[in-house]
Amino acid sequence: MLTQIILIPSTSTKKFVLLYSKALIMHITKDMKMADAIHRNYLLLPVINRLGIQLGFQDKTIEKVCAENDLDTEFFLTIINAFMDTDDSFSERLQAHSVRDVVSYLLKTHTYYLERIIPEIENRINLLIQHSQLTKEEFILVKNFFEEYKKELYSHISLEEEQVYPYMVEIAEAYRKKSLSTELLDKINHYPISSYQKEHSDIEAKLFDLKNILIKYLTTPNDSYLRNRVLMELFTLEQDLSDHARIENMVLVPQIIEMETALLALKK
Repeated sequence: MLTQIILIPSTSTKKFVLLYSKALIMHITKDMKMADAIHRNYLLLPVINRLGIQLGFQDKTIEKVCAENDLDTEFFLTIINAFMDTDDSFSERLQAHSVRDVVSYLLKTHTYYLERIIPEIENRINLLIQHSQLTKEEFILVKNFFEEYKKELYSHISLEEEQVYPYMVEIAEAYRKKSLSTELLDKINHYPISSYQKEHSDIEAKLFDLKNILIKYLTTPNDSYLRNRVLMELFTLEQDLSDHARIENMVLVPQIIEMETALLALKK
């Protein structure tokens, strides 16, 4: 989400005061240059990479770049605009695309977390430990908290990839065919998507605790640069995970609940 900073003159002091708007929603369109979209919001960089697009697109439009990468332009626009919107309108647009396509994107996001972001944060934490004045107790505290967070995140991802996402795709396929097998009926009755909602791990809580340790409770450093770098990575991951959860909770889960209900009606 983009935040707009507005400077307006104060009527009483004639000085400029700094105000923040709630958000600046600027939708990306197919005719916009891909480079301009990145300049508009640099946090889209990992998003376009997950969708199979790499840098070096010159002055080509989004439509042209998508065509060259065999990517559906409308799906691309829906995904990146979901990261720009401050309201819930993106969910209706994303529901217009197949469950399989949305799940495919979320799986790529998991790969990004596991292969890029978590190792990078781990490296930065190791640098922080090596080049700071942490006590032995602080060292153990930071390492243990991060290891616990990794364990929680990996467990969450495994649950989604091994159980939840395959179930979603299976439900969507059965809904498309208007056919409900006995096996799938049993799954709906014993492990509907609402069960996943209840068991959804609160991985954000551990991430918040880790940030708080770095911000509040470690020995004051001579130079905060390394600690700041770790925190910036953690804040970026937190925002990305939040956007990831929005797609799951506001797009996929309601869609699957609706499909489950329709499939159960076939047996009545």
